[in-house]
Amino acid sequence: MAHAFFLGVDIASSPDASLEVTLTMLEKEQEQSEGVARYRLNHVRHYADGGTPDTLADHIQSFVAEQPYIGRTNIVVNRGAESGPALVEALQNRGLDPVVATLTTGRGTGPGEANEEGVTLGTSDAVRTLAELHRDGLLEMEDYTSEASSQLARGIQHAAETLDAADGDQSTPEASGSTLEVLDDVDVHMRSAALAAWCATERSFDPSQHLKENPQTERPNDATAR
Repeated sequence: MAHAFFLGVDIASSPDASLEVTLTMLEKEQEQSEGVARYRLNHVRHYADGGTPDTLADHIQSFVAEQPYIGRTNIVVNRGAESGPALVEALQNRGLDPVVATLTTGRGTGPGEANEEGVTLGTSDAVRTLAELHRDGLLEMEDYTSEASSQLARGIQHAAETLDAADGDQSTPEASGSTLEVLDDVDVHMRSAALAAWCATERSFDPSQHLKENPQTERPNDATAR
């Protein structure tokens, strides 16, 4: 069985300047006899105050060194967050090699455009990837033991319902587009999970491999190489 983990990290600065952080660990697996990968929300951790980028990097380093994550985890960080660049640098200083993504809002951003600082990714595109995994029955959500995981599950369900509404409102491209704009306005839990889901659908099971040269634009269930 092919098996890998993807840790999405998003940071939101609170009014008192502390770092509000969500870490979402997404598990990806595929039976040798199956052609479609399946995903599971393995762990959701939220910190009202994640400390400094250095202390957060120490925590992430310890987290991915645990079983079963060690050697099989891809870390993806939202560099667009206020403390994102400092966290990326802190992780790199510890010998980790995070995928660097800058989440943006608004139209005109592709589903994943590489640049010298990583990948620029539309928030709505990443959220749509997460919601479509759920709609296609490829995403298991079993961790409801914490408020963070429950809040994330509600967010994913709401995003899936938004996509259902957009699919039924195709009278004009403008109508569908305005419906999906709400996917840009999600909380730190959803951004963290969406980063993990996007990276998981873009990467092979080998964490040493780079992102595919041409990131996907189709629904995850329609892709041929997973």
